[in-house]
Amino acid sequence: MDRRNVALARGTSRARVWPTSGMGASWGRYRYASISDQRRLVLNKQKDVKVPDPINVMVTGATGKIGQTLMEDLDDRFTLTGTSRSPNDDPRFIQLDFDNVDAVAEAFAGQDVVVHMHAKSNHNTDNFDEYLGPNVVGAWNAYEAARKAGVRRLIYASSNHATGWYEMVGDRCDAESLPRPDGIYGAAKVWGETVGRYFSDRFGLEVIVLRIGSYEYRAKPTDFTMGPRILSTWLSDRDLVNLTERAILTPDIKYGIYYGISANARAYWDITNAVSELGYRPVDNAENYASEVLTKGGVYSLWGFEVEGMV
Repeated sequence: MDRRNVALARGTSRARVWPTSGMGASWGRYRYASISDQRRLVLNKQKDVKVPDPINVMVTGATGKIGQTLMEDLDDRFTLTGTSRSPNDDPRFIQLDFDNVDAVAEAFAGQDVVVHMHAKSNHNTDNFDEYLGPNVVGAWNAYEAARKAGVRRLIYASSNHATGWYEMVGDRCDAESLPRPDGIYGAAKVWGETVGRYFSDRFGLEVIVLRIGSYEYRAKPTDFTMGPRILSTWLSDRDLVNLTERAILTPDIKYGIYYGISANARAYWDITNAVSELGYRPVDNAENYASEVLTKGGVYSLWGFEVEGMV
């Protein structure tokens, strides 16, 4: 099958027909059309109705902790395709490795936006070989494949570790601060951010970089073991989804870097530009869990050293 039609050929996806008249229109008058018919949603009376085209979004690394949440919570808003390294019974998924740029470009064909979550995540190791394939070559191949496939926008999942050394020495930073990684993982993320800038400037690919704070699948601050740091760095499920949705939908952004945390009272990182430029509206605040977190205790360590942070 032509990969350009992969998002349109999944028979399990459904699209709602929009009413043709005002508030009195009854849903009983309409039927549902498969995704392959979304460009011409049909009334029971066989009268065509024009609606906005669906936005095709590919989530790479969709079986990871962030990818799972996006595939579950954005499914009713976009036509989603997810990638995984292993076979998956979910018809929305395709098996894909990022070591072959042509295969990735074929998979990206027909997508409007790629949310690139595929990466190795282990910020506490100095083994460069762990990151070379998935985080360095994989990031390049994702950008190059997006260019070849005519993808409009790539959302790159970076990390707070791209600027983690500021935290190590007790300094605050924002999206305008120079990169200051706290390890090879963070340095590889800086590479991905910089490659994104190159593809945006040279080829016109829209690139949005999200420097994710602390996120675990369906986790509250009390589920973490890093102690008080989580009160500053937590990103909740619904704030993650809102931030990603705004990154997909907000027009007229050629390139931008934004921190991804909730509306935490003790936040390290400034999210002002995410609010003003993307329309991000975080609603959760880790401070609501402060008494439990501080009672539970725990420490955040990097390279064997306990990092007190700025809480």
